[in-house]
Formats: sequence, C-alpha cells, structure tokens
Amino acid sequence: MFDIGFFELLLISVVGLLVFGPEQFLDAVRTTLHWVKKIRRSFDDVRMEVQRELHNDEVMKQLKDSAADLEQELREVAAPVNEKLESIEREARTTVADTETALSQAPNTPPSPAKSP
Repeated sequence: MFDIGFFELLLISVVGLLVFGPEQFLDAVRTTLHWVKKIRRSFDDVRMEVQRELHNDEVMKQLKDSAADLEQELREVAAPVNEKLESIEREARTTVADTETALSQAPNTPPSPAKSP
C-alpha cells in the first residue's frame, strides 16, 4: 500500500516522540495503528465486494451464453420435427379437402334401409 522503508519509519517515530512526548507516544501509535487497521479492513471489504460482483457478472454472462447455445441447438433439433409436422398437416388438409369435394359431388341418395332378420 505505502512504500515506507525502515529509515522513513525511524524518522516518523523520532518526530512523533518529539511531538507527543514519551508518555503519550505509545497511545498515539496504538490509536494510529487501530485506525490504519480499520481503513485497511474497509478497503479489503470493498475489494472483496467488487470481486464478488465481477464474478457474478461473469457467471451471468456465461449463463446467457449457455442459454443462447442451448436455444440454437434446440432450434436445430426441432427444425426437422416442425417440417415433418407441417407436411403431415398439409397431407391432412389435402385429404380433408378431397373428402369434402368427393362428398359434395356424390349423389344425394338416401341411405338404404338395413335389413333386419
């Protein structure tokens, strides 16, 4: 995070000792370390949350890609079935139309009475 070497820490310590005095110096160091830990923990929490969100976005993108691939495969599999159903429907319509035509052209003869024994 910060690139502070040994001599920089030594200089900060000497200045802090001169500013706060020997009695309050340790309390100031403890308070400073406490705040640094809190800030570091907050940054780590934010970083983890961002990573989690990015991972969730990546997973959602993969799911959408998988869904698109699955939809394409389903269309490829369903295409021959749809073609077959359409041809059966055409044949059925043709048969119904032929039957209706044949019935309309047939002479209207009353049904013959059934002979009973």
